[in-house]
Amino acid sequence: MSEYESRPARGPDGIDWRRLEVATNRFSQYINEGIAKAQAEHTEIDDPTARCIAHTLGRGLGRESCLAEFGRTGEGSYDQLREEYLVLYCSDTASPEVKELIDWLGTHLIHRDGHQNLRRFQNEHLPPKLERVLVPTGVEVGDWYLTVHVPASYNRAAIEELTATLTELQLDKDVALQAFLNLPDVNAMSGDIMQDFHDNYIGTYMSIEEAVSELAEVDELERDLHDYAEQRHLFIEQVTPDYEALREEAEGVYDIVEREGRVYVFYK
Repeated sequence: MSEYESRPARGPDGIDWRRLEVATNRFSQYINEGIAKAQAEHTEIDDPTARCIAHTLGRGLGRESCLAEFGRTGEGSYDQLREEYLVLYCSDTASPEVKELIDWLGTHLIHRDGHQNLRRFQNEHLPPKLERVLVPTGVEVGDWYLTVHVPASYNRAAIEELTATLTELQLDKDVALQAFLNLPDVNAMSGDIMQDFHDNYIGTYMSIEEAVSELAEVDELERDLHDYAEQRHLFIEQVTPDYEALREEAEGVYDIVEREGRVYVFYK
C-alpha cells in the first residue's frame, strides 16, 4: 500500500462543506491575525497559523485526513497534504475564502520544505496564489531522474501526465531540453513545452568562453577597439576579454546553463 493509499483524500462528493464553513468562522480571527502578520512582514504564515488552517480544512475531509493530522501534530508530507487540499481547491463549491486559505497553507508548506523564492513570480504585497508558485518536482524519464518546475496548483495525477509527455519527448536523451526545463522560471505545465523551448533557445556551445564571446560580440568589440587605436596611431598587441565580467553582464539578459560538458543559452 502506498503512502497515498494509506490515507486517501475524499472525493468532492464526500466533502462536508457545512462543517468546513463552521470551522472557518470559528477560527477566522486567529487565522486572519496570522495572515495579517505574514503580509506585514512579507513572509509566509507561521506554523501555528498553518496548522490552524489545516485543522479548519480537515473538518471538511474528516478526522482521518492528513490535513486533520497536520492540524493536530504539525506532521505531514507536502505531497500528501497537497493531494487533499487540492480536492477542496479545485471544487466548484469552494468559496474564494477557502481557496485563499489553501493558497497560504500551500505556500507555507513549500517554504517549509526549503524553497525560498516563492514570491519571485508574483507581487509579494498580494496574497499568494498556488498557480503562480513554481515547485521543483522530480520526474523519472527512462533511467533519468530530473527536476522540472510545476505550479503548486497541480496534483499527482497531473504530474504523472506530465511525466508521460516528457517520456514521449525523450527528455532523458535531450540535454538541451533538460537544461531548459531545469530553469527555475520555466513552467513545465505551460501546455506546449517544445514551442516554449524553441522560442527561448539560442544555442549550444563548447565552453563558457565561446558562449560569452558570441553573446557579448567580443570579435566586434575587438575590431572596434583596434579601429579606435589605429585612428589615434596607437598600437595594441593583445586584447584579453574578462570572461567572468562579460558572463555576469550576459546573465542579465540570458540564462546560461552548463550541463554535461556543454553550455546551453536561453533568453530569460
